[in-house]
Amino acid sequence: MVKTLLRGLTLAVAAVLPLYGPTVAQAAESAAAAAVAVCGHTSAQPTLQRGSTGASAVEAQCELNLATKPSKYTPIAADGSFGAGTETRLKEFQRCAGLGVDGVLGPQTWTALNVWAAQPHTCADQGASGTAQATVCGHSDARPTLRLGATGSEVKEVQCRLNLAMEPFHYPPLTVDGTFGGGTENRIIELQNCANLGTDGTVGPNTWAKLVDWSSRDTYCTPPRPAGYPIDGLDTAKYQHPGGAPIDWKAVRASGVEFATVKATRGLNVTDEYLATDLPAARAAGLAVAPYHFYTGTAADTGAAQADRFIAAVQATGYTGQRAGDLPPIFDLERMDDGSGRCPTYGTVADAKVWLDRVETAFGRTPMIYTQKSFLDDCLGSTTAFARYPLQLADYRQSITQPPLPNGSTTWSMWQYTEAALVPGVKAPATADVFNGTQADLDRLANR
Repeated sequence: MVKTLLRGLTLAVAAVLPLYGPTVAQAAESAAAAAVAVCGHTSAQPTLQRGSTGASAVEAQCELNLATKPSKYTPIAADGSFGAGTETRLKEFQRCAGLGVDGVLGPQTWTALNVWAAQPHTCADQGASGTAQATVCGHSDARPTLRLGATGSEVKEVQCRLNLAMEPFHYPPLTVDGTFGGGTENRIIELQNCANLGTDGTVGPNTWAKLVDWSSRDTYCTPPRPAGYPIDGLDTAKYQHPGGAPIDWKAVRASGVEFATVKATRGLNVTDEYLATDLPAARAAGLAVAPYHFYTGTAADTGAAQADRFIAAVQATGYTGQRAGDLPPIFDLERMDDGSGRCPTYGTVADAKVWLDRVETAFGRTPMIYTQKSFLDDCLGSTTAFARYPLQLADYRQSITQPPLPNGSTTWSMWQYTEAALVPGVKAPATADVFNGTQADLDRLANR
C-alpha cells in the first residue's frame, strides 16, 4: 500500500539528521545523560578502557558498530574484551564526534555513543573495509528459524543485526528488546526485498545467511533508486531546516541534483518561512527550480484566493516563470495534511481548475500537478480533467518501475520515489525525484 502523501511532514523529526564534528560533541554534551542499552545488553555504563571486559564492554563494542557503520567502518568484534581493535575504533569515533581522543570510554563519550548508535550520523572521514567479524552483536550464535511472536536472545541478535544490515537514514534502528513483533517482521521483509529473497517475514536459513553477511561487513541494504532515470531532483520545505539550519544549495548541486521543488504556500494563510531564501538560492546554485502550493479544500470555492496568495508570495522572490532556471509552478493536490488521510472536504475539480487557470494566466506557464492516481480515483472520481498538465507523481513503492498514470494522462514529468533521501547540504531527510527525460528536456522545461 502506498503511504498517504504528506509532503515533508513525515520527515520533520529532528532526530533523523546527520551531524558533523564539533556539532555532535555539543549535542552529546547537551543530551540527557541517562544510560541507554541501545544494543540490549546492559544500561550500566562505567568508564572503560583497554583491558576492560564484561557486558558493558559488549554493549560498547556493539554501539560502536552501529555508530560508525554509516561512515563505512566495518564492524569490530563484540566479544566483551576491550583490546587494541576496540581502542582504535573508539579513538576513531571520538575524533569523528569532536571529542577528546584518549581511547577511554568515559561519560561524555558514552553519551555521544548512545546518540550516534540510536540515530544516524556520519563522519567527515570515511572508514575503510576490513575483515568481516562473526560476532558483531554478541547476543547469540544460534540461528534458529524465527517468526512473528518469537522471543529471546536470538531475536535480540536478529534485531541488532538488522540495525547493522539496513541503511540507517532510510531505516531507523529497531529497539533491541528480544520480542519479534510487527516492526521486526516488517524490517525482515524489507531486508528480504533488498536481498532478493522470499518476502515471508520469517528468519530462515537464507535470511540468516544474508543478515549475518551484511551486518558483518562494510555493506547494507539501501533502497534502490529508480533505474533508467538519470536526472535527480529534491523537494524541500521548512522540515528540511531542523533547528533553523540552512540548506547549502551549492553542496546540493555539487552532489548531482539537477532540480528542486520548493514549498511556497499552503491554503489561504501559510507561506513557508524558507521560501524567500530557498527559491533564489537554489536557482543561484544552478538548479532548475519550481515553487509549489499545497491546496487545502477545507472551505468551499477557495481556489482563486489560494492562487492569489501563491502568486504574490513567489513573485516576491523574483520568480516569473519565464527566467532561465524557472520550472513551471506546481499545484500540490493530495489528501488532507492533518494525519487523517481523508479527501479534502470541499476539494473539487472545478475549484482546482480555478487555481490552475489563475496561475497559468499570471505566469504564462502551464502549471504542473503533484498528485497520485489513487488520490484522483478516490477523491475526484477518476477525473480526466487534468490530462493536459505535466505531472509530478508520488509513489514510494520499490516494486514498480514507474508510477501509475491517472486516467487520461499519457506520461509523467517527475516521480517522487522516496520520502527519505539524504542529500549533501540538507540537514534532514527529504523527498526525492527523478525526471522523465533527458538533460535537454529538463533545460527546455526550465527555459534554458
